Amino acid sequence: MALNNQIKNFKNKGRDIKYLNKDFEAFRTNLMDFAKTYFPSTYNDFNESSPGMMFIEMASYVGDVLGYYIDDTLKESLLTTAEDRENIFELSKFMGYKPKVTSPAVTNLTIYQLVPSRIKADPIASGDLRYEPDSDYFLRVKEGMEVDADGVTFRTTELLDFSVEDGREITIYERDGDTNTPTFYLVKKYVDVISATEKELEITFGAGTGEFAKIDIPDTDVIQIYDVRDSNNNKYYEVPYLAQEMVYVEYSNTETQDKDLYQFKDTVPSILKLIKTPRRFKSIINPNGSTTIQFGSGDAGKDDELLIPNFKNVGLGLPNSINRLGASFDPSNFLMTKSYGQSPKNTTITVKYFVGGGVSTNVASNTIKRITNANFDEDLTIFDEVKKGLYAQAKNSLAVNNDQPAKGGRGAETLEEIRENAIANFGSQNRAVTAKDYQVRALSMPPKFGNVTKAFVAADGNLDDNSPASILASPDSLSEFSTLIQDLVEDGDISDKDVKEKVTKFLSNKKSNTKEKNNPFAVNLYVLGYNSDKHLSPLNIAVKQNIKTYLNEFRVLTDGINLMDGFIINMGLDFSIRVYRDYNKREVLTNCISSIKEHFEIDNWTFNMPINIGEVEMIIGNIEGVQSVVECTFKNLCGESSGYSPNAYDVLAATKNKQIYPSLDPSIFEIKYPDNDIKGRVV
Repeated sequence: MALNNQIKNFKNKGRDIKYLNKDFEAFRTNLMDFAKTYFPSTYNDFNESSPGMMFIEMASYVGDVLGYYIDDTLKESLLTTAEDRENIFELSKFMGYKPKVTSPAVTNLTIYQLVPSRIKADPIASGDLRYEPDSDYFLRVKEGMEVDADGVTFRTTELLDFSVEDGREITIYERDGDTNTPTFYLVKKYVDVISATEKELEITFGAGTGEFAKIDIPDTDVIQIYDVRDSNNNKYYEVPYLAQEMVYVEYSNTETQDKDLYQFKDTVPSILKLIKTPRRFKSIINPNGSTTIQFGSGDAGKDDELLIPNFKNVGLGLPNSINRLGASFDPSNFLMTKSYGQSPKNTTITVKYFVGGGVSTNVASNTIKRITNANFDEDLTIFDEVKKGLYAQAKNSLAVNNDQPAKGGRGAETLEEIRENAIANFGSQNRAVTAKDYQVRALSMPPKFGNVTKAFVAADGNLDDNSPASILASPDSLSEFSTLIQDLVEDGDISDKDVKEKVTKFLSNKKSNTKEKNNPFAVNLYVLGYNSDKHLSPLNIAVKQNIKTYLNEFRVLTDGINLMDGFIINMGLDFSIRVYRDYNKREVLTNCISSIKEHFEIDNWTFNMPINIGEVEMIIGNIEGVQSVVECTFKNLCGESSGYSPNAYDVLAATKNKQIYPSLDPSIFEIKYPDNDIKGRVV
């Protein structure tokens, strides 16, 4: 304020001050003009060698330097204009973005093993006995199997279990020369691999370790810090910031973890849980490319209530309670509690991490062929000596190959990439806000927690909770409805009219008793998956639990998530065509059915996507040899006893302008058995 007053007083005297001059020459010229204007009789010697010019040029020099640093400070304080590497890293850290020092290459690896055959217990019609792979010899290769491609190390990112049917292919490898019966099967599975090498670092902390202790990792190409433990095998968990005390932990789906979820272990090998832990750390990427681990400030040997009283125990006046209402309160004590994580003391911290990445890891296809390290999850106690030999043979038969080249490997982000990615990350905040955000997050959940293949999101209350489909989605209502239908079936004399009246009355009662429970801050997430035959199927409870846990990391605090099954509407198609005289009718018909199958491939269909009858007719009409499409009729196929969805659908009422529209409830059309449900004929 004093400086401003001085400037005002100076200007009030009629002094003309130019504030836009910023360089040496401008300062020099301005100072000379100023002296000539306001001190003409005091000083008029502007010769280059005069003492006065020396002072004018020295002042111009100081002004030029100060102006430069003021401009540079402002420029370097903004991420969009900063050029210094350290400043860009610090500003990106301030915006919650962690620069990538290197990116690993990834690819899909084909894994093979040989499995001896065994006789199945059930005979087939011919009287022979069927053979199958002996499941006792299916290998379980632990996560971290290392393979090599010309000096570049890749490792698997998940457990490879050959006993899981999902994604498994089995062919006969060898037959007995005399009986022609299978002796060995070739079992093939696929697994993702990443270019990474495991390293380990040990640091000892004494009793005098200060707050927010750090460990500097010397490597500059750290991909991931995957395990940090102390001498007592206590695990430290990585968090984005030290105040976060809840972390997501992955557990193997074992019977000891959860008996109810264990039955789904084949399709859901891992369970995601949310736990609270005082042992945590954050990783910091330094401008030189190295990585630093920083721990918290809490003291494991002190109770937090000695530093920060629990409000539930303050001032109660009870025996052994804490009474500090009259005591001064020091806010800095928060830094000493486990709220910011626990600091390691009198222990040795072991850090395991992966290094790798870079452009050189983008290896070509068919170059990953050698297994360098593999550990197996096995129980050899179930084998006798003969079976141990066969099991060893199965392990030795393990082979790998990459049918596709590895992609994605690159060096550290450039400064411009860090700048743009930090701004984009700050805008999204890694949160699910829109319906599309929730949909994408659900579909991107790692497969080891279960596969979500179809997802649809709607705000709670935007859908008709009193629709028949919504009423029957309730387990209690569905059970009551099933009992009603069973009673109707047992009563063979009942007419169609009576059936309609009873069903209508049932739905009306349910509708009248339905209470609105809509939450304006909740979203309804409708999900579906595939079964082993790649047919749409509701997700089991293990997958649904993982979805909810997984989405909790990204959802906005005020958002609730209602997880529901999407509705499957199974369809069939009958069509007839005329074929040109010179064409083979059977061949043309086969080509028509093949094209329709491709069109209705379930990967191409999403929730609330209508069937365009005109488009289907055009597909048929474009087949070579088809003269005209005579008929193209869709029908609903339902009934669990026939292998279809229980959802009945009025196709005729839902058809308008050659479009079959789905239900108002989130639903998806599916031709479940195309070989049977697509029927065509030539007329």
